[in-house]
Amino acid sequence: MKIAILGATGFVGRAVLQQAMDEGYEVNILVRNPAKLTTTSDKVNIIQGSLEDAEKVAETLAGCCAVVNAAGGVKGSDQYEAFLNITKILVDATKLTGVKKLISINGSGTILPNEYVGFKRRFLSSIVGIFLKHMKDAKKAELQILLNEKDIDWVSVRANLILKKPATGQVIADDQKMPGGKITLPDLAKFMLDQVQSDEWVHKAPFVATA
Repeated sequence: MKIAILGATGFVGRAVLQQAMDEGYEVNILVRNPAKLTTTSDKVNIIQGSLEDAEKVAETLAGCCAVVNAAGGVKGSDQYEAFLNITKILVDATKLTGVKKLISINGSGTILPNEYVGFKRRFLSSIVGIFLKHMKDAKKAELQILLNEKDIDWVSVRANLILKKPATGQVIADDQKMPGGKITLPDLAKFMLDQVQSDEWVHKAPFVATA
C-alpha cells in the first residue's frame, strides 16, 4: 500500500514518516529540501518541490491510496491566503489522481463553524492566535476548504500540546470536546496513519489526547 506524506521534514511529519516506514508502507514525500530528512529507506520516493506547485503535488499523490498532510504554517507571510491556495491545490490533486483519503494535522485552537466553545477553549484559541498566529491562520484556511468537500474522505486531527516522549499506545479521540491536553508525538503519528484504513472520523475533526 502506497501513501503520500506532505511536510515530512517537520516536527509532526518526521514522526508520521517514521511510523509509515515502521508499518511497511511505500511512501511518496514532497519536500523543499531533501537534506532536512532525518530518515529514509528504499520504500521512500522523494519528490523535491513546493506545496504551491500543483504539478509536483499531483506527482507526489500519483499511485497513492491516501495522503497525510503534516505541513503547517510558517512565519513571515500571510498563511491564511497561502493555505487557501495550498489546500485548493491539494484537493484538486486528490481528485485528479484518484486519492480518496486525506488526513491532516490541525490544532485545538481551530474552531469549527457552529461548534460550541466554552471559556477554556476560547481562551486557548486566543493564546494560539497571539503566539502561533501563522499556524492558526494556516489551519483555519485549510479546514475552511475541507468542510465544503464531500467527494474526498478527509479527517482533520486536532491536537493540543504534542510531547516528544515515547508512545503510550493509548489515544482518546472525541470530535465534540477535548479529551485531554497532551498527546505524545508517536501516538499522534500512529493515530493519523490509522485513519488511512479507518472510516471512523471521515468528514470530522477529532481532538486527540494520550490516555
